[in-house]
Amino acid sequence: MKLNVRSALAALAVSLGLGAQETPHPNRLAWLSILPEPLPEGTTQFALEGSNQFLRPDRRDTADGRTHAYLQGEDWSLVSDLACALGPGRFNLRTRVTYRSSGIASRAIMNWHDLLGVEQGGRDQAPTFDDVYHLDRDGVTVFDLRKPRLQIQGVDAAWVLPFGTGANGGRAGASLQIPTGHLDTLQSSGGLGFLAGLAGWRTLGPIRVWAQAEQAWMDLPEHSPLKAVISRRHVFRAYAGASFEGPGGSLLRGLGLDLSWAYAETPYRTGLVRIDKYGLQQTWVFRHRNLPRWRFGFTEKGGTFTNPEITGFVVFRP
Repeated sequence: MKLNVRSALAALAVSLGLGAQETPHPNRLAWLSILPEPLPEGTTQFALEGSNQFLRPDRRDTADGRTHAYLQGEDWSLVSDLACALGPGRFNLRTRVTYRSSGIASRAIMNWHDLLGVEQGGRDQAPTFDDVYHLDRDGVTVFDLRKPRLQIQGVDAAWVLPFGTGANGGRAGASLQIPTGHLDTLQSSGGLGFLAGLAGWRTLGPIRVWAQAEQAWMDLPEHSPLKAVISRRHVFRAYAGASFEGPGGSLLRGLGLDLSWAYAETPYRTGLVRIDKYGLQQTWVFRHRNLPRWRFGFTEKGGTFTNPEITGFVVFRP
């Protein structure tokens, strides 16, 4: 009887992981790679994404000269989620392999802005092919990366417990980010990171509404240079969205869309508004009944440079 109960719980966890609200697409701006990833749903998947980011020249230095920042380049990442049943919930191991390079997409984005007749937002003031990730305060260099590099980011091990159903339910869980890389090359904080989160969703006809909230903590080594720019070691993040999927029968009716918004606090206190201000981000995810294993999407910042300027991604679920 105990074996049957465990099997039923494992089957329920799998069905919820596949049919419930999907993991919010995370904010992976270079200097926020020190934080744990969002709480996953416990589904095996592989994602390929590219983030283009820059900080305009007139916003790189504080008026008192204490802080200098330089962010110009792109992150190309292969993100792997390997999940399995563990007790009544799901265990998820997330690894990120990232290649940081110069901003080869900046020119394409500038041309797109020209085509739409909108302002460049300062992108035209920054050298197109610079490859620099740098932050220092009071003479202390926090991180400095000035050449293309392939690297493994911090690894996140999470456990999630689903409840309810795939139509109306939720999940709670926690994760631990293991510092498999160094801060000076923007791989992790150099210490352990911890996250606790809660998500819920409700289906109303063809529309599903959902929300997720989480608190992340970071532990810094004793002599970490991050202490020069970090004012607190805990960050709150929240996501909310709605998804729609047509009933099938035609190209448009089989199309699914998930539109979400994210709010993220920042742990930094540098004196630079674009780093110290909370982040807003919108994400669009498209899918289709004829391609049930694939997701396509992009994110955009919402008024602050706490987020990448733009990120595109494709997700495959075997």
